[in-house]
Amino acid sequence: MTTAIATTSLKTEIETLIKPWIAKKAHINLVIGIVQGNKRWVQGWGPSDMAALTGAAPQPVGEAIAHPDGNTLFEIGSLTKVFTASLLSLLVERQQLQLTTPLNQLGHPYQALPDTVTLESLATHTSGLPRLPDNMKSAYEKDPQNPYAAYSFADLHDYLQNHNGRPTKTTGMISYSNLGAGVLGNILAAQLGQSYEEAVIDQICNALKLSDTRVTLNPEQKIRLAMGYLEDGKPTPYWDLPALAGAGALRSTAHDLLTFITAHMRPEQTPIAQALSNTHPLRYKTLAPAPGLLGLLGWVAGGARRLRGAILVRTVFQGVGLGWFIDYLPSIEHRVYTHTGGTGGHRSFFGFIPETQTGVVVLSNYGEILSTMFGQYSTGSVGLKILEMLHQADQPGDAKLSLPL
Repeated sequence: MTTAIATTSLKTEIETLIKPWIAKKAHINLVIGIVQGNKRWVQGWGPSDMAALTGAAPQPVGEAIAHPDGNTLFEIGSLTKVFTASLLSLLVERQQLQLTTPLNQLGHPYQALPDTVTLESLATHTSGLPRLPDNMKSAYEKDPQNPYAAYSFADLHDYLQNHNGRPTKTTGMISYSNLGAGVLGNILAAQLGQSYEEAVIDQICNALKLSDTRVTLNPEQKIRLAMGYLEDGKPTPYWDLPALAGAGALRSTAHDLLTFITAHMRPEQTPIAQALSNTHPLRYKTLAPAPGLLGLLGWVAGGARRLRGAILVRTVFQGVGLGWFIDYLPSIEHRVYTHTGGTGGHRSFFGFIPETQTGVVVLSNYGEILSTMFGQYSTGSVGLKILEMLHQADQPGDAKLSLPL
C-alpha cells in the first residue's frame, strides 16, 4: 500500500524539484498551483524566496514582484489556444457553427483556402497551414521584442487571400500552427459580432467566473502583472497579438487557470458542460515531420538531453483533442491533457488527469528557449513531474504527495 508523505512536506518536495531550475534567476516570479478533487494548493516564489531557498545573497528585486501568489498575472501565451478551442466547442454545441465547415465558406478573407481547412482542423493543428504566415517579416523587424504587434488584420487577410488553394504535405497531420489558432479566434469572434477578448470573456470567463483572464488589463491588474525576463535575465516587453489573439493573447493567474482546468475535469458542474467535454476526445494521432532546421534542432536537443540524462519526466505522445494535447505518463499509467505556452518573457503550463481529478498549473516570468530545449527543466516538464509525484505507482517504497486539508 502506498504511504502518503505528510502534507506539510508538499512545499518542501516541490522546492527540492525546482531549486536547480530557479537557482540563478535573480528576478524570478514562479507560481505553481495544484488541484486535487475539492482541494487546492498555490505557492509562489519571488526573488527573496529564491535567495532563501538557495542560500544565495539577496539580490535587488528590480521590476519583479517580491512575493508572487495565485493572483499574480502572467502572459499565458499558447494556453490561450485551449480557451479558443473551448469557445469553438461551445458555438458548435449551440449549432451556430459546425466543425466540418470549410473556412472558404465563411467569408471573403478565406475564399482562397482549400476545402481541407476546416474549423476542426484549426483547433487540432491539422489544417496544413504553416506555423506562422510568411508575410510577418516587416512586422517582426519593427519590434523584434514584440513580434506580433505590428502584424495587422490587413496583413493576415492579404496572406490568406494569396493562398494557392491546395492542401499541403502536412494536411491531416498534427503540425503546430499559431496562424491556424489565430484565424480560428477571429472567425469565432466574427460569428459573435465581438472582438476575440469580448467573446472569450462573455462566453467562457463569465460562465466559469474567471475574473482575471483577459487580454486588456485594468490599472489594478497591471500592478499584479509579472514583468517578463529573457533567458539572460534582461527585462523584455509584453507581447501584443492584435490579428492573431486566439493563438496567445490572454493573461491570467494561477487561481483562474486552476478554475479553468477544474471545469474541464468536472464539466457537469458548469453551465457549459457539454462544450467542455467535447474538447477531450482524441481526434488525431499522427505528428507531421518537423520542417527543416526546426526539426533538426529538435532532434539534436532531444539527443543531447538523453545523453546527459536530463529527462525529468518521460511521456508518450498520444495525439490531440480540440485544443488539448494528450500525453501518457507510463510511470503512473495515466493519460494527461496538457498545453504549454510562451511569450518573450513568460512561460506557462497546465495539465490534468481526469480519472484522479488532479491538475497542475505552472507560471514563470522567464522566457527560456535554449534551456527548455537542451536542459532538464521547463514549465512543462516541471508540471508533468509534479503530476507524476502526485500519482506515484503503488510499489514498495514509493510515496505520493497529498494536498493539505
